[in-house]
Amino acid sequence: MKELPQRRASRLILLDSERRVLLFRHRRDNRETFWAPPGGGLESGETFEQAALREASEELGMSGVPVTFLWERTTDFVYKGNLVDQHECYFLIHGELPDLSDRVRKFHDQEAILEMRRWTATELESTSDVVFPEELASELRKI
Repeated sequence: MKELPQRRASRLILLDSERRVLLFRHRRDNRETFWAPPGGGLESGETFEQAALREASEELGMSGVPVTFLWERTTDFVYKGNLVDQHECYFLIHGELPDLSDRVRKFHDQEAILEMRRWTATELESTSDVVFPEELASELRKI
């Protein structure tokens, strides 16, 4: 059996004052959509925390915010049309999303981010939409 390519990524759990998490709806190349927290792959030489801070700036327009490690997992993930073995670390950010700058909006367009929405754990448990990670609602209840 062929070993899958390895990928490392940081994900952001941005919680607002009502304990709702921000998720992005992404479109895959095959036109299917899914919801996932902001975040992305590590660049060369980056730590998971450094990547989380960079992703907060790129995808949320939030710089200099504290991030707190929450959990990690390894999962098979389709990335740019290929199945990879992805090791993910999740980081917590408390706060409100600022108005998105043109730079952040352009980044969303490049990354096929269609929309964003705040979700409660209860909404995540009852949706028929595809949400990653699958255990997000239960993990949110632990925070």
